[in-house]
Formats: sequence, structure tokens, C-alpha cells
Amino acid sequence: MKEVWESDTQVFREKKFDERVINAVVEVKKNKNPDAELEKISKLKINAVTIKDENYPKLLKEISDPPALIYIKGEFKSEDEISLAIVGARKFTPYARLVVEKIVGPLALEHIVIVSGLALGVDAIAHKETLNQKGRTIAVLGNGLDKIYPETNSRLADEILANGGALISEFPIGTPSFKQNFPFRNRIIAGLTLGTLVVEAALQSGSLITAKAALDYNREVFAVPGSIFNDNSLGPNNLIKMGAKPVICYEDVLTELNIEKKSEHNKARKIIPDSKEEAILLDILSSNPAHIDNLVESSKLDIVKINQTLVLMEMKGRVKNLGGNQYIIQK
Repeated sequence: MKEVWESDTQVFREKKFDERVINAVVEVKKNKNPDAELEKISKLKINAVTIKDENYPKLLKEISDPPALIYIKGEFKSEDEISLAIVGARKFTPYARLVVEKIVGPLALEHIVIVSGLALGVDAIAHKETLNQKGRTIAVLGNGLDKIYPETNSRLADEILANGGALISEFPIGTPSFKQNFPFRNRIIAGLTLGTLVVEAALQSGSLITAKAALDYNREVFAVPGSIFNDNSLGPNNLIKMGAKPVICYEDVLTELNIEKKSEHNKARKIIPDSKEEAILLDILSSNPAHIDNLVESSKLDIVKINQTLVLMEMKGRVKNLGGNQYIIQK
């Protein structure tokens, strides 16, 4: 990008760029100042991440047409590699809401990162249900991150950020939510995730664009079957006929993606401590985080023994030091 910015039109012509592309670059260079743009996004607490950066999402980098530059509010995390896209109709039915509660909620509890498009309908329900379960969710927008579209989901966007999630877009700030932007947005939703689950969608729905992108990227496509009398079920039912994995419970997704149920693993880990001291400390920490002084007082154990046990438990990934000698069970 730096080379493009610093080159003149003659270089582009020598490299046989289309004249329309050359004119577009000239127009941008005439009207934009990179330093001013960087200052704008900094004030908005937006980071620009290029495909060359270490923190660029690994899964997104693997697709055939990854964006060279993406904007993000929040941050990308290594856990985002275990993620699922949820897409569906804007005009959803009560059935879709129940489906999201039955499937997305438990997946969030299993620490699956939920990715969607912040649109009205199924997208918004998926984000909200993930937040209800204290899970991590990422919203991909079809416009610049200086505006939330639709505006009615502005509070939801704030909640996503406040709860450790992220908002991302490949469109520069100031870009409106043009209709033609959304197929590009949908490919990012598919590219960020291991698979895409279609809850409800008409045959001409944008959700099916996301599903097609997932297929093109060799990612899993899941669909929730629905009534043959409901137009919103035509999309997922047709996907199932074409080979998409039917989903009737969250375990179907975990099985297909070969993901172990973490809740059962954590439960087993709590039930079978490796020593009497571990059992005592895990019992105390089972309800709330605790300071080491509280652990000493409640356990009646020697502080040296407590410190030794906590170090071992941290190494096993059973507890986490939140700082200031405040401990919590590692989820």
C-alpha cells in the first residue's frame, strides 16, 4: 500500500493496471491524507490491522480473498480461532428465537466465539444470547466503524465492546452502509470462523451468500431445519438437501467441528482434585474469586501450603491469578 501511495501513474501503466483503477487511486490520493486518517481512527479508538500484522486473524488470512486491511474496535484474540458464524433472517419467527437460545447459548457457554453481522433479527439475537451467557462475540459491519448500522443496535454494539467482544469492518471510517457492501461483509463473517450456521433464511437471503462463502473457503455449513410451510425455512432446508449438516442441538456443532465439551471437562476437573488441599481451595473458589488472605482464613491451611498448591493449580490451568493475589477458577 505504501508503494502504491508513493508511485506515480506512469508506474501503474507500466504494470498494466486498468485505467479505471489508476484514476481511482489518483482520486483517493488527491482527497485523502494518511496521517489525518490515522489520527481520526485513533480518536475513535479504532485500530487498523494489515494482513502483514501478527495479530491479523489466522482463519481470515487463509481464505482466497482476504481483506488487505481491516479496522477493529476491541481486539483479536487467539481464542477467536474456535468460532462459529450465526446468520439468519431479519424478519425472524419465534421459532428462530427459540433456536438461538437452545443452540447459541450453550455454544457460548462452551467458549465458542460467536460471529455475526449486527443486523436486525437473528444476528442481533445471536449477539445478545452470547452476551447473556457471558460469552465472546464479534460483530462484522458493512460500513465504517464510526457509525453503527442499524442505529437501533448501537446499544448492542456498546455492550459487545463492554463485555470484551469486538467490532470489525474492512470499510474505512465514513463509509456508508451501501447495499453492495454486505456481500463483502458476509465473506468476512464466513472467513473468520470454522463454520456458518444458518437459522432462518429465505431463498434470496444474504445469509445464503455467507453460507456459499463458507463452502468456497472449505468451512463447515450448518443449517437448522424448519417447517416446509415457512418461507424462512426454505433457505436452510435447501442447504440441507445440498449437503449442509442439519443441526437440532448444540452438540451437533461440537461433534462436527471435533470440539470437546469444555463444561464437562471443567466439571470433571472440579470433581477430581489431585490432593486434599486442592479440594479445599476449589470448594472455596467454586462460587466467587477470593484473595489469598480469605483462602487462608477459610481453609485453615498453612499459607506456605496454600501458595504451593496454588502454583501447581495454576500450572494445571485450574485457577488463575487475577492480580493482587486474587484467585479464580479457570474457565
